[in-house]
Amino acid sequence: MTKIARIEAFALSCPTPGGAVFAVGRSAKRDMVLVRIETESGIIGYGEAHHAQTPSTIAAFINDALAPLLIGMDAHETEVIWNRVYLRLIATHGPGAAAVIGLSGVDLALWDIKGKDLGQPVWRLLGGTRRKIPVYAGGISLGFQPEADLIREIEGYVARGIPFMKLRVGDTMSADLARVRAVREAFGDVVTLAADAGTRYSSSDVALIAEVCDAGRLVWLEEPFTPDNLPGYRRLRDVTSTPLAAGENHFTRHELRAMISEQLIQFVQADCCKTGGITEIMKIAALADTWHLQFAPHTSASVLSTAASTHVLSAAPNAYIYEADVSATNAFRDELGAPFVIEDGHIMAPDGPGLGVTVDERLIDRFPFIRGASYVRA
Repeated sequence: MTKIARIEAFALSCPTPGGAVFAVGRSAKRDMVLVRIETESGIIGYGEAHHAQTPSTIAAFINDALAPLLIGMDAHETEVIWNRVYLRLIATHGPGAAAVIGLSGVDLALWDIKGKDLGQPVWRLLGGTRRKIPVYAGGISLGFQPEADLIREIEGYVARGIPFMKLRVGDTMSADLARVRAVREAFGDVVTLAADAGTRYSSSDVALIAEVCDAGRLVWLEEPFTPDNLPGYRRLRDVTSTPLAAGENHFTRHELRAMISEQLIQFVQADCCKTGGITEIMKIAALADTWHLQFAPHTSASVLSTAASTHVLSAAPNAYIYEADVSATNAFRDELGAPFVIEDGHIMAPDGPGLGVTVDERLIDRFPFIRGASYVRA
């Protein structure tokens, strides 16, 4: 057995001067939770848990609750470990979404160990194939800004060979409409557009939301409403031909079951670092595929999230596209491990064993946790 000997989690922060503004606020810093698991035989696996705007809390949960529960277990038994945590700390008497997020980082690190121990990349363990995956410009970018600035930003991405953009909406309805129209008029059909409302729309504005969708000829509208507002999703689905997308704020397949089975969304956007790790997101992708829906996972902060997402996109039969974080500043994307190359609008999963990322642990000391929320009032 490849027994787990040690589990450690570290809350890290990277300042982002002049961060983008969007529906949830201004990006004040980039946070992440780095998970490090070591086996008795000396294999080290790394994972990322989403910051949840309180990365110190997520790290403490991993260190104080998950580590004592899992030390001594076989790192290869990802299903057994996942179910143990679910029954002990998620299904009852646990900290809810925080437990799922913490488990996500642990699960990624376990898959990294599994691949390293077997000498295989995760995509091969999942039964996938290494291939070119299309990307879109997302992450902390394309925020609320003057139309001319937004157009210049998009021109930069197009010059890099990325023709698919995700605009930020969820401002005022008039500002959203003006920005979407300006971008569509400036680029015509040269760019493909989606939009993300960050859950900030009201179901009373359905007609105006549909107008924004039509003006942009959007491939999808992402998270128009809060995750619990299923009536809003039903109403909007019935009045617009624009496909809807959601999933990054749904934790485990159980929370996405109604969205998927009622086909309220056409693009399922669960996040490896939030929804339960690789073990769970593959089940979510399969559930979506059962209902003939597309899989387009949300990305988190670091090169580890990038690796995990590309591995699952290399295996899921309904894989659609990868969300590339194109923000100006992100040390966890660029310095934690070798940065990924986007070429001709495509990305590929690493070919090395495990997640295929060599982590530079010096960043743990270079980027200590900064107190406060990740997003602040603009």
